[in-house]
Amino acid sequence: MTFDCTDNNAVIHKNEKMKRRCRSCCNVCLLLLGIALISLGLTIFVYFEALYDYVISSAMTFTPKTEPFRVWRVNDPPLVMDIYLFNWTNPQDLLVKGVKPRFEEIGPYKFKEVKEKVNITWHDNNHTISYRHKKSYYFDAENSVRNLSDVITTINVVPLTIAYKARHFGYISKRTISYSLSTLSSLYVTKTAGQILFDGYEESILSILSSVPLTGVTDKFGLFYGKNGSVGTDGTFSMWTLVDDKFGKIITWNYKNESSYYEGECNAVRGSAGEFYPINRKRDHIEFFSSELCKFAKLEYEKDVEIKGVLGYKYTGKNIFDNGTLRPENKCYCVGECHPSGVFNVSSCRLDSPTFLSMPHFYNADPYYIDAIEGVSPQDKHEFYITLEPKSGIVIDIGAKMQVNVLLQPIEYITMYEDVPKIFFPLFYFDQNLPATDELASLLVRIQSLPEVSNIAVLILVTLGLASFVWIFVNMYCWSRRGIQTECKIPQNSNIVEEIPLHC
Repeated sequence: MTFDCTDNNAVIHKNEKMKRRCRSCCNVCLLLLGIALISLGLTIFVYFEALYDYVISSAMTFTPKTEPFRVWRVNDPPLVMDIYLFNWTNPQDLLVKGVKPRFEEIGPYKFKEVKEKVNITWHDNNHTISYRHKKSYYFDAENSVRNLSDVITTINVVPLTIAYKARHFGYISKRTISYSLSTLSSLYVTKTAGQILFDGYEESILSILSSVPLTGVTDKFGLFYGKNGSVGTDGTFSMWTLVDDKFGKIITWNYKNESSYYEGECNAVRGSAGEFYPINRKRDHIEFFSSELCKFAKLEYEKDVEIKGVLGYKYTGKNIFDNGTLRPENKCYCVGECHPSGVFNVSSCRLDSPTFLSMPHFYNADPYYIDAIEGVSPQDKHEFYITLEPKSGIVIDIGAKMQVNVLLQPIEYITMYEDVPKIFFPLFYFDQNLPATDELASLLVRIQSLPEVSNIAVLILVTLGLASFVWIFVNMYCWSRRGIQTECKIPQNSNIVEEIPLHC
């Protein structure tokens, strides 16, 4: 018996044609998918830096409703500040030749500092914000090593300042001042730490001067007397707010772009306000403006460090107290008299008081200062540094340390100081270490991992795209060699037509 297979073959050919069309459609889809994956991967690779900068800039946007502004306006939690006082142990030997003043460090006295920005004014026309500082200090008795009832002996700053201001007066004026000082004051005082710092102590000559109208003299003296909880005297700042290469920089201080305390370029108002720095930092240097110094300070890159898993660039201020001895360009800070490097004269911006700043224990200063006294021991822990996360410019660690000294020197015709040696007396220093919080560190670790994640994503996308091309090639090659041969026959004792495909 014979059967006609024509109809069955037609069905087979029709099905085969549909399958080929379906395969072609799939191949086209895979081709487009592969092109899209590779294109996306290459786009991310080529434009990643621009995208990265955009993400960082968006996160750092400084407006009244953004997180950077909230963190900047008031520091929460409060900053921890350790204060160390220098106790003068042999004041009675000051005029004994060959005997050096001897000091012992007492502390730390631990305080919590809240620094709040007040009198805030936005200037949208020039992308700046102006403000002042309100500082409040709270003694942390629980965590302090020492108590404010400690008795400290130190040089009497009040008559020393009056004599310093009068050093260029005429003979009669000096003799009048000399008599008043000898009658009312003494070379040194012994007070509690609390009185020396914030509470203040009475000084006879101050009581007289404060009673004179319009003198502006307070009735007590203390290193921080009258400054706790008040708007400070550090001036009005104007800061750049756009997230670009000037982000966070001081534009004016007290409404001017230069001061009048030094000479030439040293009067320039420039550098960061201290909280923000432009993105994409380099291993070179950074600058910040300090109202304590009344000048900008330049910190130089030292090394890469890791803070809580975050890579940072550490910048140190080894030369911020040089006045021309090491760096000739700093000679304009001398203010008439250049001292050896390491002690900085701020008397011109401190109402002509004999105030000089240095690192704690005269760290990184000329041996001249250490050789004149006993009891100081400069160490690496006394260095001043700022560590930044380089991509965002966010501060991840600060070692803000500074020592306040007063200059004791012979002053002609003022009896109390005629025979004293020339010595830079250390009064106290503060130490603020501010590492990044765990929350911030975790966020920055994720930010720093973005380039690695990007590279992995690019590799995966390109690999998947290439795999699509390979799959299409293999599939087409296989089917190009495939012949569909269909044999129509009648198996013995059967009415079924058997389809026998021949695979490649």
